Amino acid sequence: MDAAGHRPRESRASVQVIVENGLRPGGYAVICHHGVMTSIAVGACSQVVGCRLGPAGPQMRRTMSAQGSTVDSPEAPQPIAKGSGATTSARPAGEESPEIRTGARGRREEIIDGAAEMFADHGYHGSSLREISKHIGISHSGMLHHFDCKTALLDGVIDRLEEHAQSALDRAPELRASRRALLQGLVELWHPAALPIRLLATLDAESVSEDHPGRYRMARLRKVHEHILEDCFTSFAEQGLLRAGTDPAFAGRALFAQVLNLAVREKTVQPLQHRSHDDAPLKDLAMQVDIFFLEEQLSVD
Repeated sequence: MDAAGHRPRESRASVQVIVENGLRPGGYAVICHHGVMTSIAVGACSQVVGCRLGPAGPQMRRTMSAQGSTVDSPEAPQPIAKGSGATTSARPAGEESPEIRTGARGRREEIIDGAAEMFADHGYHGSSLREISKHIGISHSGMLHHFDCKTALLDGVIDRLEEHAQSALDRAPELRASRRALLQGLVELWHPAALPIRLLATLDAESVSEDHPGRYRMARLRKVHEHILEDCFTSFAEQGLLRAGTDPAFAGRALFAQVLNLAVREKTVQPLQHRSHDDAPLKDLAMQVDIFFLEEQLSVD
């Protein structure tokens, strides 16, 4: 205790957990500490708090100290206790009405929609706030009211990509059930022409630059998608469906790399080709999947 009788707080240097394997017990996490990415082991997913990519309402977040210990802390304020003298019926001075907040949120989402389109087509560095404002059809000052800088807008766009990745994580048990289920997932979650995938491909390519503000979040997203696909191939291997010697981790990385490659191709090569040339990115992805399956399994589904 100090002279005033206060107990000194324990100093903890928290680091950011940027990817967790929440798909099966005995997984791993990749943490980012001062720009260094390190793999660590974690326990069963049922024991890991906060393993979702994005916030899903009030919950506990588990952070990891530099010493390896974990600390739980609430993400949202606790309810006001009865009899505390506080009241929740009156609106605090200066607080906007629910209708105004809804309208502001709608405009904010509209801005993120437009920014996602611009970043997918021109990249983060190739899109200015003024150009995004013009694309959306709002004034530059209106843009700045919601996002005071382009980095803040990028954060909102990557939040969307994390929601998309979370939807894929939520469907993992379904995707690893069969080859047909995985192929359907490629249509619904990883279509190379879909905006989330085009956006992911562009930002992933840009993030090779060490000064890209979304570098580590994009690294996390790529690893999450790769791991979902690896988990699918691991399940297929356990069912005896894959060719001998198939490495599920390699298969997952190769398939997702093909997804991103085809997303770039859809934006670059495909528009230059004659209309009679029939590109079929989903067919290409199916061929990539089938490389790893036993010949007799290709006719089962």
